[in-house]
Amino acid sequence: MVNGNPYSLVMPATLIDFISSPEDTNLKFQFANFLKFLRLLAMLITLLLPAIYIAMTNFHQELIPTQLLFSILASRENVPFPIIFELLVMEISFELIREAGLRVPSPLGSTIGIVGALVLGQAAVSAGIVSPILIIIVAITGIASFAIPDFSFGFHIRLMRFVFLLLSYISGFLGIGIGLFVYMAILCNLKSFGVPYLSPFAPKTESEGHGYFISPIWKRERRPDFLNTKKEDAQKHISMQWKYRKE
Repeated sequence: MVNGNPYSLVMPATLIDFISSPEDTNLKFQFANFLKFLRLLAMLITLLLPAIYIAMTNFHQELIPTQLLFSILASRENVPFPIIFELLVMEISFELIREAGLRVPSPLGSTIGIVGALVLGQAAVSAGIVSPILIIIVAITGIASFAIPDFSFGFHIRLMRFVFLLLSYISGFLGIGIGLFVYMAILCNLKSFGVPYLSPFAPKTESEGHGYFISPIWKRERRPDFLNTKKEDAQKHISMQWKYRKE
């Protein structure tokens, strides 16, 4: 608190903050950008992979290679339930295993997660409740969800995954497209302490060195434009003066 203002030290939160990690600034920008790309890919996989699987198998089979389509049909031949039921059962089971692993003592948490997933997946396939390829889809989605750095944002993505599941089951890629349009419209309308949630991309502002991907340290001379700081420069024009110092 400064001068009696309780919000004077509060910083706005944008989408970039939730899919970034604090150690990124301590790594070389090449390494940090590679990790950021993996996190972005993990977010998209967690949000859309099950929905895309449902859309392609139910509505858009022509997008699947013929041999793979035959393999999917053969694996589902003995499964009596619709694909949406399979996915919901396995997704909810995975969330139960995740929650159980968090609530038991730490030495047993990882063991319960691994053993529970293996036993449950193998038993479900053997009993003809789900198809093997569905286990792969759920496993990849679950692993990708662990790569999201912020817990609350990861929870949000995991919940929205079920919304896109239902939309894709209703109308395939059209449902996913409508869902993404509404989702992005809501994100564009959000603000955090007066700052748009998708800054610096929507609306577009000066973001040199402050976009999602990190620039070299000598390009991070200015503070983010969307913060409207009184002092725009974060460091001197030549940040590595030691490099140019003459002996």
